[in-house]
Amino acid sequence: MASWEYPTHKTFPIVPPLNEVEPSDRPGILDAREQKIREDWIKVMELRLIRDQLRKCYKTESVNHYQNCKELAEKYLDLLKESKIKGWKSLNESKSS
Repeated sequence: MASWEYPTHKTFPIVPPLNEVEPSDRPGILDAREQKIREDWIKVMELRLIRDQLRKCYKTESVNHYQNCKELAEKYLDLLKESKIKGWKSLNESKSS
């Protein structure tokens, strides 16, 4: 049986945000859009992981979950407010306003 290795993750260069890219720089605009979408998805996946941990905590703590899972629940609610996939269109609309 072959040993398993953790896969290496692809890294992406950090590019300026969309509102700092020149409108004539088409490749720069596309890179900024992709970066924004990647960052949004990372926030959503982090939220999903915390939600799963919160579910486990509720199941294992049963009646004491109000006290023992409070920090996870607060973190989940804080991230829930800001972890929405907005995409690059919302940035374009706020830029032109």
